Amino acid sequence: MNRREFLQYTSLIPLAGMAPELLFAAGKQHRPSQIVLLVELKGGNDGLNTLIPFRDDNYHRARPKIRVKNGIPLKNRNATDVAMNPYLKEILPLWKEGHMAWIQGVGYNKPSRSHFHSIDIWETASTRNNEDRGWLTRVLPESPHSINGIVLGDNNLGPMGGKGGSAVAMEDPKTFLRQTKYLNKQHYKASNSSLAHMLNVQNQINTAANELGRVYRGRKSSVRFPTSRFGRKLELVTQMIINGMNTPVYKVTLEGFDTHALQIDQHNNLLHHLGGGLKAFTDAMKRAGMWNNILIMTYSEFGRRVAENRSIGTDHGSAAPHFALGGRVRGGIYGKYPSLEPNKLYDGDLVYTTDFRELYATLAQRWWRRPNPWEKQFKPIPFV
Repeated sequence: MNRREFLQYTSLIPLAGMAPELLFAAGKQHRPSQIVLLVELKGGNDGLNTLIPFRDDNYHRARPKIRVKNGIPLKNRNATDVAMNPYLKEILPLWKEGHMAWIQGVGYNKPSRSHFHSIDIWETASTRNNEDRGWLTRVLPESPHSINGIVLGDNNLGPMGGKGGSAVAMEDPKTFLRQTKYLNKQHYKASNSSLAHMLNVQNQINTAANELGRVYRGRKSSVRFPTSRFGRKLELVTQMIINGMNTPVYKVTLEGFDTHALQIDQHNNLLHHLGGGLKAFTDAMKRAGMWNNILIMTYSEFGRRVAENRSIGTDHGSAAPHFALGGRVRGGIYGKYPSLEPNKLYDGDLVYTTDFRELYATLAQRWWRRPNPWEKQFKPIPFV
């Protein structure tokens, strides 16, 4: 192997997420029966202006300029005083159909306000900095002949990273295929352990390229997706699913939620993109007969402070609501909305009422029927 080949192989290692176990199920037409789409709201979504406690005077006093006045009240079998941001109206029909669950007050004890530290906690499911694997790597079985996850638009495997993971991160399939086009297609073996690892990565990338090439050339959904970057990611996920990619988890990111200044228009625009993209995705899954096999769940590193700041925005906070969508989701509102009473806040932040690992336990135990790694502390929520 000459120097050029060596550099070519090493430059492609990140495509495999540094995971030597990665293999695609090349040529298989099988689709998993339980697929999860994770949507990261990057930057820290303002939960108070997403699921709005519109009857709470503390909310209006804390946010005289940025409060949402025209939220959509959510009628629920339990008495509730919350409304959905009107810029999420595209997915309101899912609520009315009983396929949307809101989980209130999601967070963890002694929250970090650091983007990097907090998202690491969310993605490893550990607050003690002693876990080097993503939470999904702990939940899903090791899969030597298939891939467990695809991350689109990000080079960080996040919840699918670490030893034993079987995931790949890419900007998009087209870029991935272009990057792998000129690799030597021979299948190599080597006795030297370091070289064997490198060549193993190359072999895996070739396998991945073959499977993605088949999927990328396959049929596309007739549903029209938004032309935004977020909409395009969801369209690519749709194409992978309907063409039989044997992958149980997909992750996409919607960026821009770090709304320190002039929040109103920015946040409304982000929620408009979120709602519009997910509306197209759910329509495509229904049209493909896959709606009962899909569960969509949002997450973010933290919420925002209760009070608005002087820049007509909000600063890093703690707990926030998240939602799940799917044909087998039990619609409704779960958990308790954190108190906005000033004397019940923690340094100006909401005190969480639902530990985020309860969401993960729900996916593990009720969705995939897998063991719950956090069973001793965190139980599932019956939204599945």
